[in-house]
Amino acid sequence: MERYIRKSPIVSRCIFRVVLSSSSSSASLGSNRHKLVPRPDKKLFHNSSKNHENARNLARDTRMAGRRRFFKTVDVSPVSPPWETIKDSTDLQLLDNPISAGVDGSNSATNISLEIPTRSTMKQYLSSPALPSSTEQWYGVTLDGRLLKTPLGTTLSVPSLPLALAIASEWNDQGTSIKPAQMPLMTLVCTTLDQLTIPAVRERTVEDLLRYLRNDTTCYWADATEDRVLHRKQQKHWEDLHNWIDCELMGLGVKPARAMGAGEGLVMSRMRESKKFAGLPHSEELIDSAKAFLKECNSWKLAAMQTVTMEAKSFLVGMAIVRGVEGWVDSVEAKPQGKPNPFTHDTKKAVLASRVEEEFQIDNWGLVEGGHDYDRLNCSIQIHAATSLIQSIAFPYATSFNS
Repeated sequence: MERYIRKSPIVSRCIFRVVLSSSSSSASLGSNRHKLVPRPDKKLFHNSSKNHENARNLARDTRMAGRRRFFKTVDVSPVSPPWETIKDSTDLQLLDNPISAGVDGSNSATNISLEIPTRSTMKQYLSSPALPSSTEQWYGVTLDGRLLKTPLGTTLSVPSLPLALAIASEWNDQGTSIKPAQMPLMTLVCTTLDQLTIPAVRERTVEDLLRYLRNDTTCYWADATEDRVLHRKQQKHWEDLHNWIDCELMGLGVKPARAMGAGEGLVMSRMRESKKFAGLPHSEELIDSAKAFLKECNSWKLAAMQTVTMEAKSFLVGMAIVRGVEGWVDSVEAKPQGKPNPFTHDTKKAVLASRVEEEFQIDNWGLVEGGHDYDRLNCSIQIHAATSLIQSIAFPYATSFNS
């Protein structure tokens, strides 16, 4: 399933880190609204938006890339969870999401479900394990005082102030035109709320991710006798990952199958009578453990898992990212046991592990400007954004994240 907003190789920058000063943090947690002042050097408000009705019509425009900025200020405000109806006493009006793709009847996105999530499934899959539901506070993003909605009409709200501020910063950073490719966190949150709270979509996503495991990039190694340089690079970035996967405490408890050399990889991945699917012959125990891990993921983790797995072409890298945040939570309370996760506290290692073969080719043949450099940047953006998403959910009151 593709996310709402497709990846674009042309990405200038994105916010991966939300840092609040101690004074602003205490003030923001005690106030009802957190305003972000727009940049004064840009023409931010469309000339035709002379009244409220014109602004509303502009917001309903279904164009995505190049859409004129129709709002002036971006705020963050406490709201109810998305499965609850907004209270009548609130003065916030709902604003349709202006960057919906596929949901508006166009062909700009594929494999998007138009089914509306139910309250029960949303509460089941979105509840954060970090806090009891009774003390959990949700935050929404407003444009000119109107609360944003997702493409399917769900209230855009998140159970983390740092995450809400990061999404608001993405919106506030838009210039005269809206560039959805520069809002990866907005994309992830919309996908989480609208798509991964639907049981059928979750089942399809789990099956898609298991297909990545059967042909995991980190399981195809170069033969040391054929290319010792590439083999050493793979060993440097992937050996610790495979050792951690073999750990029963946080990994899968079984080492994945590994193919050495192109010939062995081709033979091992072929479909045959004794194998129901094409791909590496991983043990049934490993497949079952991977499936159980995905079933236990809430929608936030599953969205991050999907993003990293698709970008890295590796289920194991995605799982290490998600479990790395869980291990970070455990390390706050007690000393972690078992083999160390190579990506805990270091998302850059995951990015490097995702690009071993690409970087090897660049070292040998050179970098193509406008191609390899954008691919490298986009990979870093997507993986860091997914990591920031689950970090902010795991630590909803944190003032900074290190990744």
